[in-house]
Order: sequence, then C-alpha cells, then structure tokens
Amino acid sequence: MKLANNFGIPIGSLGTGKIDFFNDLTIGNATIMNNWSNPLRVIRGFHIVDLSTSMFLQGNPARNSEIKFEVKIPKSIEANALFPEVEYEIKNPDFTIKVYSPFVPNDLKDSSLPLIVFNIKGKGIIAISFPNLTGSRRWGRVNYKIEGKVNGVLMTNLKALQSDPAYGEIFLGCQGCHSYVGYRYWIPALKEGMTEDVSIFNLDKLKEGEGINRYYIKPYAREEIGGIVWKEIDGEENFYLTWFFNGRPGYYPYGHYYENWFQSAVDVAEYALKRKPKVELDNTQDWINDAVRNSMYVLTYSWLTKDGRLAVYEDPQISLLMNTIGGMTWDSLSFALLEYFPELVKKMDEHFGNFIIDGEVPHDLGEESIENPIYGASYPYSWNDLGPTWILMIYRDYKFTNDLSFLKRNYNKMKEVIDWLIKKDEDNDGIPDSKGGFDNSYDGTYMYGTSSYIGSLFLCALKAFIESSKILSYDYSKYEEILNKAKSSLESLWNGRYFINWKYKDQKNESCLNSQLLGEFWCNLLGLGNVIDEDKIKTALKYIYEHNGKASKYCLVNSVNPDGSIDESTDQMKSCWPRISFAIASHMIMKGMINEGIEIARKEWETISSRYPYNQPSKINAFNGEHFGLPYYIGSLSIYLVKYAIKNTPHR
Repeated sequence: MKLANNFGIPIGSLGTGKIDFFNDLTIGNATIMNNWSNPLRVIRGFHIVDLSTSMFLQGNPARNSEIKFEVKIPKSIEANALFPEVEYEIKNPDFTIKVYSPFVPNDLKDSSLPLIVFNIKGKGIIAISFPNLTGSRRWGRVNYKIEGKVNGVLMTNLKALQSDPAYGEIFLGCQGCHSYVGYRYWIPALKEGMTEDVSIFNLDKLKEGEGINRYYIKPYAREEIGGIVWKEIDGEENFYLTWFFNGRPGYYPYGHYYENWFQSAVDVAEYALKRKPKVELDNTQDWINDAVRNSMYVLTYSWLTKDGRLAVYEDPQISLLMNTIGGMTWDSLSFALLEYFPELVKKMDEHFGNFIIDGEVPHDLGEESIENPIYGASYPYSWNDLGPTWILMIYRDYKFTNDLSFLKRNYNKMKEVIDWLIKKDEDNDGIPDSKGGFDNSYDGTYMYGTSSYIGSLFLCALKAFIESSKILSYDYSKYEEILNKAKSSLESLWNGRYFINWKYKDQKNESCLNSQLLGEFWCNLLGLGNVIDEDKIKTALKYIYEHNGKASKYCLVNSVNPDGSIDESTDQMKSCWPRISFAIASHMIMKGMINEGIEIARKEWETISSRYPYNQPSKINAFNGEHFGLPYYIGSLSIYLVKYAIKNTPHR
C-alpha cells in the first residue's frame, strides 16, 4: 500500500511501542518509552543523509523545525507499506531503504525485540541521526560512544528515576560504523526562533568530533542532544535503532518481555546483528493480504509483560481499557494471534477466567491494567454478550489447538458463566433478558426483552458448552432443553426476511441489525453446525447484503429500518463497525455468498485504507465514511476473518 501524506505507518514489535514513519521518511508519534497513551508527536533530530553527495534522503527534513531550512533532497521518494515494514524507493540519488521491526510467527522472542532495522541498499556514505529521548525531562541526558561488535551511540539519562516511564536507554549503530556523540541539534536561528542544526552533516566536521567519547546535556533550557552514526556502503547495510526501557512506572509495573533476554539496548543490537531477524509473514500481493498485514498495526498498541502476558488497548487515547471483549474486539484480534502465537492467546483468555465473579465475565482487564477489570462498562448494568463471548473464545482456543487440558481446566468456569446467563432469563424464554440500559456491546443503544444479537450469541455459546460437556463426559441434558427453548424464542423474531432486533411483551423493534446472527458466525467457524435453519440464515444474510450493505457506499451499516433506510435512532445504529462488518462478510463467504462477502469486505477496506489505515476507528460514519468513535481500535484486525474464510471455503 502506498503511504499517503496524511498518515504514517507505525513500526514496532509486540509490547515494545512504535514510531510512525511518514511517506517522506520523517518520523513522529513515538511510544517506545512506555508512553503508549501519550505519544511523543514531534521528533526532531532524526535524519538520513548521503554524505558523499550532501543529499538528505528525506522529502522534508525540516518537517519539525520551528524555523525552516533548505537542503538538497532527492528527486522523488515513493513509500510502500506492508506492516511491520515500509520500503522507500529513492531516486537521484538512488537508494532503497527498508524500515522494519521483526515479526516471526511462533518465535515470541524475535517478535518482541525493541528494534527498528534500517536496511539500506545503494552506494554512498550514509549517516543516520537520532535524538536522545530518555528521561521525561532533558536534564541528565548523556550520550556515550560504543565500540565493539556493533559501533554506535548509546543514549541514556543519569537523573531519571526508575518510576519515570522514560527511564532507560536508546542505541543507534551498525557493524563497523563511525559515531559522533555530541549532536546538539536544536539551536537558535540566525534572526529569531529555534531551528535544527544540520550543518554537522559534513564528513569533515563529523570526523573532527569522532574522538569525543561522552557528551552530556549542558545547562541550557532548550538544549536537545542526539547521536550520529555513518558508514560507507556499496551494496547493502543494516543500521539498528534499539531501546531498553526497564522502568517501573505506576501504571506499568510489569516490565517488558525483552528484559528476560537482554540487559541493555546494545545487547539487542548485537543480537540483531548475529541473528538477523526478519519479517516472516505472508507477502502475497493482493488486496486481502494488504488489508490483513496493514491492519496488524494495532499490535503496536500492546503490552507484553516480563512474565509473558499480552494485552492490547481497546484504544490508547480515550478508554485505555486492556483486552476488551465482546462485539468482536480482542475476540476478533485474537483469531489472527492464534495463528501466530497460540500459547499467548490461551494464556490471556484463561487469565480472564481469574476475574469471573459468580458467573459474570468482565468487560476487560482494567484501565491501563491487567489486574483491575471493569465489569459492564455501563453503570449499573451487567452485559449479556460478555459471557457468551468468553465461552466461545475458550472453546475456540481448544478447537484451534487441540489442547484438551486447556478445555478441562476452564470447563467449570464455562459452566459457571452459562448458569449465570440462564439466571438472567427472567421471562423463561431461554434467552437472557435485555434490560434496555446499555447492557451489551451496543452500549449506546437500548434493547429490550428477547434480542436477536444476544439470543444468537447465547445459543452458540450454549452449543459450545454442550459440545465441551460431551468431550469431557459431563452430563448436559438440562442444557439441551434450554437450547431448544431458546431456539424457539429466537425463531419467534423471524419476519420472513430477517430476525428483527428485539421484542418485549407487545413492543417490537423491527430494524435489521447486521449482527443478528453473530452467534451463527461463531458456530460456523468453530464447526458446531447451525442452530437456526440454514435457509433462514442464508435469507437473512442475503437481506443484510442487499439492505445494510447497499444503504451506504462506504461500509456495512449496523442497522436499517424495515424500508431499507439507515436506522438513525442512535449513533451506533447509523454507523458501521468494521470489526462486525468483516465478521459478517466472512460469514457470507462461509455460507457460499463468496462474491457478496468479498464485496462487503473490500468496500469497507477501501474506505479505511484511503483515509485512516493506521488509525482505524470503532465506528465509521455511514453517510460520509469519516472517522467516528474510538481511535486506533482493538478490533482493527478482524479483516483476518475474511482472509481465513476465503482460504477455508471451497469456491463454488
């Protein structure tokens, strides 16, 4: 995917933070200093220069300078992104620069390295600079010259406390390169204001300062320092940017997974030099792989703790909740992760079970915490879709990994959750009652009584529990009776075209909710078979395609009225939720509606990729396709479900 000029691609590994790289080879929005929810938006002092021609290999080197300056830049730069890498084709001078962080399925160590690699191909003398960002304040910052297996500049802060999120160090270097530690890049301009000093990018000047082994920040309020490394190349060379932030701030006392393997940023660079870890992901050149790979960006908003627990922000700016489940959030993201790191997913899904109280499943693991869960997220109602979601996640993890001991360990909790849900059925129709008070993932929309969304999820979860009971040889007879009763209640919502949203006594909401059969999607994916008759499923999916799908030229609308117009009763109903849209598209594909499912998915991806591919929202405005709702949303990777469905569905 070509990078547009209005967004950058985040480059970083699991749990380490990231740096955004823009189409002109400038950077911003760094979160490598344990600052996932407070990115450093403006980064000065980063440059890549060909010293042999005095040419900056960037389109706008003065991007973040208060006072602009003029330097020589290439004739053209074309950036192509496929997370977690971006490749820059530079013309006049001619260089190819690939920037990436390693990602190796089933190798958690190499996929969680605090490392960005600059692979540079061409001929010249390449210099790279990077600022010292250690410590939350400038004072105390110091740069050291490092010579060894990897030469370069080590940047740290002698006054930062371990409670400071930015307590740690950064290293920039390469094998056999030269280094300059005293780069004072933020200086007064000639007349007024401050500007970046780029005059240092002169081979003679750099050589003059090459003998300095240590440089610390002077007592000037606006001074900023960085390091520079350079090397003559004729062919190909790797430069390494590594970091090691081992502080213990109050909101993140867990430490990083990389602390198990390394003692410093230099250790990481030496490991990268020896190991040469790569990006080992599907490189197929088609729109669906482009969508899946680039939607993996959301993994840069993850924690991977020293003890091996993975958590992803629901969003890093507003909610700050970790591993939110329900409505295809962590539950959709973890489908892809099951392919790459199954043990990690099982560990976190089982971790949820530690916080189940009398059958109630939490909404998440906490607000910037993995130990202080929130239980409904909408006071004062407990949610009806969290329990079914967790049961389906547990059964899925068993089904995809064949780990019988995992299923057995979690069975009693599954039973506890099912029994809690059954108690929520006050009208004895077999389906947990919706109370209308934002008691599910549609937490801005009222649903009452018997809901097709809740009923479908509950029925599939009940089926998964019954199947688990069979596998483990436990009695399940009473649950089959409830299953049959619930099925009849769900079918009472059928109007001949689709299952209506909900009914309660003599009240009905006859809108067509696109997630009315989300449980059937789960059952299909998990090989549990249909709960509802096949012809009704296909008829409802066809109606959703023809009405919810056609109501907006940008995306699959959450809800339409019986006349096919967009349901504007709430912001949630009149919007599109990509995580739900892609799940429904994959359900269509699995049910033989291959062209229809691909059309729905591709339309939504085109809206996303042209506007906000690395900041996918929780909601899309169905009327104009604009960003709507929570940013950088956890469910971004649900497009993986479409790729999975295409791969595993026989083409007819």
